[in-house]
Amino acid sequence: MKRSLLLLGVVLVVFLLVILSRQFAEAPDGSAAMKLANDLYERGSFVEATQIYQQLADEGYGDSIVFYNLGNAFYKSGDLGRAILNYLRAERLAPRDPDIQDNLQIARDGIVDPFERSEQSALAGSIRLPQLKLSLDELALIALGLWILLALMLLLLARRFSFRRLIGYASVVVALLLLAGIVSLGSGLSSESEDRKVVVVAESVDVVGGPGVQYEAKFTLHGGNEASLVETRGAWSRLRLAGGQLQGWVPADTVELVVF
Repeated sequence: MKRSLLLLGVVLVVFLLVILSRQFAEAPDGSAAMKLANDLYERGSFVEATQIYQQLADEGYGDSIVFYNLGNAFYKSGDLGRAILNYLRAERLAPRDPDIQDNLQIARDGIVDPFERSEQSALAGSIRLPQLKLSLDELALIALGLWILLALMLLLLARRFSFRRLIGYASVVVALLLLAGIVSLGSGLSSESEDRKVVVVAESVDVVGGPGVQYEAKFTLHGGNEASLVETRGAWSRLRLAGGQLQGWVPADTVELVVF
């Protein structure tokens, strides 16, 4: 029994460390490319800065700072769609960062939106509530800490002393928290793999009734609008908008997935 629990613990720790390794793999902040991109941005060479930031992102430097700076550079370049796309990517890695939230909201406010916003949506945009979302890396770190704490408590339970019963109750609480953390982490990994959110990166695109130019246009989407990707057929993507009430097809190269 003890051997099985030890094996389970080792597997859990390895799994959590693999997830955490994504965050600590390579920090681009001190790289020469990052410094060059920052210098270009400060000098107002936004297009050149976007090229270097994008190269960093494409090479796997998946740090929230890279995506945030890339969003800023695209916004300054007038590319609202790719600005929002990269702010959303930065938000996934740092969901409570106030700078990311503020700039994302500013960019969203600049969207040419053909659909009227409801009063509820407008109210939600004007009232900023504190966000308690955790990234996958943070969930993994918390779960790892809870596992270590639980292991220490179980070791203490093996010894006889006056607080043994209190440690036992605390161990149950920590075990339940650990279970909740593992479930949340698994749910987050599952939703990340199934997340089909896209952003329109073209200046504007006609949404048509089928996967082809022969179909009639239903409405127009402008750069920065967000939607869910339903399916892709060849060079065409089917999108779902406005809570599923509106759907249509656009050329696949006019949208990009937030999770890539």
